[in-house]
Amino acid sequence: MCLALFMSMAMITSCGDDETCSDGIQNGDETSIDCGGSECAACPTCDDGILNGTETDIDCGGDCPACETTVDEDKANIQKTFDDLLMCTQDIRDSRAITVLFKNFLNLYDGEVLNEDWIVDMTEELEGVIDFDHVEDNSRFDLAYHAGTHIFNATDQTWLKTNNVSDKMVFQFPAEPNAAANNAELIIDMYADKQVTIDGETMFLPTAMHAAMNVDAEKVFEITVSKITYADNAGYQLPVEISAQLFMDPMEMDIEVSRVSTNEYEMGMNFSDGNLCNIGIAMQLELADDDFENLSEDAVEKIALQVNVGELSIQTLGDVASLFKLDDDPTEAQVNSALDLDVFFQDLKIADLEINDDMETVIIFYKDNSFEDTSVFYDGFWDDISSLWTEFFG
Repeated sequence: MCLALFMSMAMITSCGDDETCSDGIQNGDETSIDCGGSECAACPTCDDGILNGTETDIDCGGDCPACETTVDEDKANIQKTFDDLLMCTQDIRDSRAITVLFKNFLNLYDGEVLNEDWIVDMTEELEGVIDFDHVEDNSRFDLAYHAGTHIFNATDQTWLKTNNVSDKMVFQFPAEPNAAANNAELIIDMYADKQVTIDGETMFLPTAMHAAMNVDAEKVFEITVSKITYADNAGYQLPVEISAQLFMDPMEMDIEVSRVSTNEYEMGMNFSDGNLCNIGIAMQLELADDDFENLSEDAVEKIALQVNVGELSIQTLGDVASLFKLDDDPTEAQVNSALDLDVFFQDLKIADLEINDDMETVIIFYKDNSFEDTSVFYDGFWDDISSLWTEFFG
């Protein structure tokens, strides 16, 4: 009986171990989630010669390095990037933020703000409830001093200020002329500044702020500046670190500037709408020194630039800073050598770009040594982009 009990316990233990190989958790002696160790199957690797794990082909794709592509696939991926960018632009045009701002508030049509008189009448009356002289006299904006709720009365076109809040400014107003009530609310609830000196003039500039606007109780716009740092050099100060976020429903933009050393900077901007819009710009900048007051073209020692659109990226691998030191009429060879533009898809290089025909065309050279004018991808693209905004800008 003891032997039977022992064998039953062993079987239960064995079944328990097998079950841990499919529980989605790295446990036991697994070397990764549900694989490796003494009980589970070996973990897939990117060099085992087998199509496994998340790979889309043998030992590539998924969690492994991107798979090599053919030139035809590269062309298709480039074209899809342009197609997605066009759809992205259309999504932006049709977004809630653009509708609220361009259509409802501004009533922008064919380049003309049709609601201009209404907007001017409403904003001019703000002078009665906001002490603009205080800002001018003190050369700074004091949020606590201006705090309060400002309510627009559409009947007599006036603003009423109440002191029900002491740490923020609230503006309640209609989002469009025919709104039945004040369905828009702008809130400025954080602002900090610092006294700086630029070109001998002392002023207060922001170091952080936050503001948001709601329409019909849903957020449409939001700006967050979490950090601006100013560096001092010979009485001349410039922002050297910036961290900011902008939301325009449903689009989000992040802007980051960081100071690596006294004369080296990294800058990045990312834009996304959670769908087809996924654009990023990254730049590295190195100056000869930190003498901000006497900055010139010769002060630029290094520039590295990368532009990402979806999974496609264009990178400068040359000495871009040397462009500033060329003559007024540089040759194509000089420009191409300085830029050395490479095209990547999913981090794999797929082509080179060169400027040609007196700087008027860009030629793409593929990895099979074939080449063509890049206009094959964007011919008509800019016209399509422009047509999307014709309603607003004419």
